[in-house]
Amino acid sequence: MKVENNFASFWIKNGILFFIYNEDVEITLLAAKQIVSDRLQLQKGHTYPVLCDIRGVKSIGMDARRYFATEGSVFITAMALLSDTPISHIFSELYVTANTPPIPTEIFNNETEALDYLSTFVS
Repeated sequence: MKVENNFASFWIKNGILFFIYNEDVEITLLAAKQIVSDRLQLQKGHTYPVLCDIRGVKSIGMDARRYFATEGSVFITAMALLSDTPISHIFSELYVTANTPPIPTEIFNNETEALDYLSTFVS
């Protein structure tokens, strides 16, 4: 099952939740809450490692980053941020260093490496 909203598309495959942001998306706190709500509906109470492709993100507010690192981390065992553009790398670094997510979180510019990392968290 694939879920889509105005901000992203997400689905579960081989025990990993794939999360792809739409192109040129701006993430506010309200958007972050909608994204997490839709993700939780897809997960139906199950915990997964997440591949989060943030290459399409145009901007993300500080309050949205804070929300993702706290309430937005529930039912996630680990996160791989896929970031291969300068702006997405800045957002990734800010998220990891300034918001200190409570789950293992790594930044990758290669999807294969990100999936290898996440595979160690698949139960």
